[in-house]
Amino acid sequence: MSLRSSVNLRIVKPNRLIKPTIVSRSIITCSRPLIQPTHIKQYRMASILSATAKAAHSAVANLASASPIKAGDAVPDVEVRVNDLEDRVNFSKLQGKNVLVLVPGAFSPTCSSQVPGYLDQYSTFQSKGVKDIYVVSVNDMFVMNAWKEKLSGGKDVVKFAADDEGKLASALGLVLDAQAIFGGPRLKRGAVVFEDGKITHVAVEPSPAEVTVSHADEILKTL
Repeated sequence: MSLRSSVNLRIVKPNRLIKPTIVSRSIITCSRPLIQPTHIKQYRMASILSATAKAAHSAVANLASASPIKAGDAVPDVEVRVNDLEDRVNFSKLQGKNVLVLVPGAFSPTCSSQVPGYLDQYSTFQSKGVKDIYVVSVNDMFVMNAWKEKLSGGKDVVKFAADDEGKLASALGLVLDAQAIFGGPRLKRGAVVFEDGKITHVAVEPSPAEVTVSHADEILKTL
């Protein structure tokens, strides 16, 4: 018996394909998601942009407040919302004697203590020749109406106006940099008396957290 005939050699063809099993297929098809690393430069850039935005915001607020309005100046020719989204008022066009009560923010504690004096003494202001009193804030009209309802109980005496774009605040030169409290520019606290388009008295609080020169009693003394 020859070696060739006694040994049963099994020849495996080199080109034979081995089908993958279920396990091997699952391993092949399940790829690991790539997670992009966050570089320190990205955090640094975000910090720089945030600081730049804050600096620009403060610069704009300071620039707008550089020339505050004073007695003898003309009332700015600017429209603000009053009553609802459709109604607007331009104080420069109003006739007679009127009063603007300027507040930084509706519903804030100090502002909510400043306005009631004007509500309670509305008839006294009328006896002094005041036609209308407007409470103005850099808020939207919905907020102003809700605040009016809370303070006046629905009585339509003192009017509430929304300087929602801050145009009046800028035109008056009385922008308050209130980012730390309200998140953006607001009106400085004060009161303005004007008659037939001319400013006759301006009272701006040295501290926005206090009500002194803009108190209703103090404004009545100037009429």
